[in-house]
Amino acid sequence: MTTAATTTAADTVEYGGPHRWQIQPWARLVRASLRQREYFRWTEAYCTSVTVKGLEHLEGLDGPAIFIPNHQSHMDTPVLMSALPKKVQNNLYFGAAADRWFVKGKKKLILQPWYQSLALGNFPIMRGGGSKALDHAKWLLDQKCNLCIFPEGTRATSNALGRFRHGVTLLALEKQVPVVPVVLKGLRELRPKGAKAVTPGPVSVTFLEPVHLTDALFNGEQGVEAGTNLLRERMNREFFRALPFRPAKTEATARVGKGKAPQKAA
Repeated sequence: MTTAATTTAADTVEYGGPHRWQIQPWARLVRASLRQREYFRWTEAYCTSVTVKGLEHLEGLDGPAIFIPNHQSHMDTPVLMSALPKKVQNNLYFGAAADRWFVKGKKKLILQPWYQSLALGNFPIMRGGGSKALDHAKWLLDQKCNLCIFPEGTRATSNALGRFRHGVTLLALEKQVPVVPVVLKGLRELRPKGAKAVTPGPVSVTFLEPVHLTDALFNGEQGVEAGTNLLRERMNREFFRALPFRPAKTEATARVGKGKAPQKAA
């Protein structure tokens, strides 16, 4: 008896990228020229104030690093980019869900895979794709590029950190690069998952001290889990330090205006 093969809709989806040309000087120049349009204007429009802490922890970084923010909203990437030093902004690439941002055939410009790679510096990560899903991320680190990967994999739906995936730990151990935990607060209140509108409000960005995961500390499969747990615990401690979030009186105040809600990494 012969069983006919079946094809599901998922099997027929075509993805674009990753695009290695995104690190070329001309691509970086185009991306820098679009930074106000794709990132900064959203922070200016919807963040009534932005508190940035821990920038001193970035001063000692002399090579590639992996930035790992908690994921609360489509506003996360604009706020993070606005808080980073220009040196990091100019060499930062975001891991984005392939099944949302790199599917071929979409009509919107922002959903074109080439536009994601060029304008936003995004690269695709296939959910459940195994170790091969990290191949481009490894290549970027080899080119001395900084990465930003949301370890929760998707936006939070509650006022708590989600479960962390092991991808960041695997990358950090193999490439021996530091991991910079970033704790974002107030973003879920601006635009929760599933919401179409953005409600202006205060936000904060806290850069924690870089974490150096080494094989001497974490060996084998259990070591990967221990490394992931360590990263989550450090972020968890800061995340729950001052909830609910209230802005400090000394923070900088951003302009509040009108604009269309941003669409960034999932």
